[in-house]
Amino acid sequence: MGSSPAENGERRAWNRLTDTERSALTAAGHVKIWRPGEILALQGSPPTSMFVVLRGWVKISATNYRGDDAPLATRGPAEIVGEMAPISGLPRAATMQAIDEVHTLVVARDRLLNVLRSRPHIAEELLRTAAIRLQQSDRLRLESGGPDFPQRLAAVLLELALQRAPNWAEDRLVELHFNQGELASFARVSRSTLVRGLEELRKLGVVKTARQRITIMRPATLRELAAGRPPPSLPTDS
Repeated sequence: MGSSPAENGERRAWNRLTDTERSALTAAGHVKIWRPGEILALQGSPPTSMFVVLRGWVKISATNYRGDDAPLATRGPAEIVGEMAPISGLPRAATMQAIDEVHTLVVARDRLLNVLRSRPHIAEELLRTAAIRLQQSDRLRLESGGPDFPQRLAAVLLELALQRAPNWAEDRLVELHFNQGELASFARVSRSTLVRGLEELRKLGVVKTARQRITIMRPATLRELAAGRPPPSLPTDS
């Protein structure tokens, strides 16, 4: 009996491809290992290749015209990253950096385009991935603009958790590999405001924090907070 789509992680592009399609991309590329903190690709660099994350986690970030660096997402095993630049031929729109030891399949642009021409279903799945990520980005931007900070922080954490674990089950803990400055950027607040918000969530047992890591301990409570139904002990002012 085959496993269910959720068990197969169907929202991760690599898992949605057939064995034959994965073999075609594997044959077209090579495996590379990146040390923690190492840059896979820089924003503005030429679109030389696409990456399939086989192991570890990659942080995606971008710098605006003022020079401010902002996190965009993290991507893990079975995620395809950096695929749009090789397809469009445009410079990289973001920087990709290894959070821990990362193993990737690297497929050079010319070989990738050849595979896509011969196997259009792969191109369809890459387009689907781009659409999913656009929805995630829009949702995160929407939630980060709410007027009530506790609700806004809960909603931002919830959206980041769904990015990290698309088939997230209510009883599963999720770890977010962001530091406080990066989370403050997502939530559009100062770092001191973020620290106060996290402290309230810690008191409720919703999250557990460590260096560059936040673990969501009570997903159901986080969903309630994100929906604007805070428990009586959680303040509603910012």
